[in-house]
Amino acid sequence: MSAAPTVRLEGVGVTYGEGAAALRALAGVTLDIAAGEVTLLLGPSGSGKTTLLQVMGCLLRPTHGRVQLFGRALDGATPEALAALRLAHVGFVFQHYNLFPTLRAWENVAIALDLKGRTPPAQREEAMALLDRLGLGDRATHFPSELSGGQKQRVAIARALAGTPGLILADEPTAALDSRTGQGVVATLRELATREGCAVVIVSHDPRVEPFADRVLHLEDGRVLDDRRVRRDEAS
Repeated sequence: MSAAPTVRLEGVGVTYGEGAAALRALAGVTLDIAAGEVTLLLGPSGSGKTTLLQVMGCLLRPTHGRVQLFGRALDGATPEALAALRLAHVGFVFQHYNLFPTLRAWENVAIALDLKGRTPPAQREEAMALLDRLGLGDRATHFPSELSGGQKQRVAIARALAGTPGLILADEPTAALDSRTGQGVVATLRELATREGCAVVIVSHDPRVEPFADRVLHLEDGRVLDDRRVRRDEAS
């Protein structure tokens, strides 16, 4: 028997507002997200990409349809239960890094471990190990203002990896980066899926991300119009 998908969506729809002002962001999306793969969500602005990411990460309840995360149905889950699930199993990478400017790089990672209940010595040890793994061991004591855009994004990835989540959700992680730095960031996410077996979902407008994906979903008007696999020999 095959393992359950990391994320399963069944007929998921999201509508903002009511009546004449209602805006349909997602319309009956059904798909599975597998562990160990990078899934790329492409589509124009307003197509529903970020809304879909928020549903996957338990940040937004769908208006209708069902969501399963790690085999657990989320119907009726309390906000507290959803928050606990996010904290334990989901890592987020944002376009604008969302680093605390007054904290050093390792402290920005350690704060996520503090929320997970790690002791202060364990927080520092794991944070330093994550930064070293991402090639930032020599920048661990630097403040965000002392880091380049690519270095800040790698700190954000290290923070997302704190506590070894099974699902990484990245919203436009290359948008503020130049081409070379952006490709380095996406290559890091690709490596995480391959080595750690986590599911990685990337929202992007950038077609240069595609060679790093296993699967590409194209969204328009809240619907998945195209769902195709990327051959790894083509992507190399």
